[in-house]
Amino acid sequence: MTGDLGSIDVPSLRWEQPKWTQRMHRLVSGETVYATLEWPQAFRSTGLSISREGRYSFKRGGFLHPFITVRRQEFEMEHAKMTMDWKGNGELVFTNAQRFTFTRVAMSRFDYEVTDHRGAHMFSLNKKMAAFKHSGEVHISPAGLSHRDIALLVTLGWYLAVMVTEDAAAASGAAAAGG
Repeated sequence: MTGDLGSIDVPSLRWEQPKWTQRMHRLVSGETVYATLEWPQAFRSTGLSISREGRYSFKRGGFLHPFITVRRQEFEMEHAKMTMDWKGNGELVFTNAQRFTFTRVAMSRFDYEVTDHRGAHMFSLNKKMAAFKHSGEVHISPAGLSHRDIALLVTLGWYLAVMVTEDAAAASGAAAAGG
C-alpha cells in the first residue's frame, strides 16, 4: 500500500476520519492520500501509521511519566520515543539523536506546533473540535517539506492529538457520571 501514497510536497493538508464508527484516519490534499493512521483494536492505544516513508506503530505508555514509542514495523525495534509532560507537550528523540518538540498551543485545544532541535518550525496541526468525528488541518513550513521524516512527524502529531482528545472525553464522561 505504501506505493499508492503520495510523497508530501504540499504545505497544506487535512486529516479526515471517513467514518466516525471506525478509528481510521487519512492525511489528504485534494484527492491524494499521503498517510493513514488507524487503531486496529478498539479501546487500545496502539496506532499503525502508513506513509511513503514506511510503516510505523505508535504505542502510549506510562501513567505518571507518559510516553509514546515509535517502532518501524519491519524491524520491531524502537525508532524514537516521545516523553510527555502534564500539559500534553512532548519531546521526541530518535535513536539517531534527532530531536523535535511538540508544543500544545492552548490547554483548551488540541493544536500543536512542532519544531526541530534548533527551533526551526516544521509544521502546525489544528484539530477541529467535534463530538464523534476527528478532523484537522496541517500546515507544513518549507523546512518541514524538505525533512525526510515529515510524514512520520505529522502522523505522530495526529496520533497525539487524537489520543489527548479521547482522554479528555473519557475524563469528562467519568466526571459527569460521578457527579
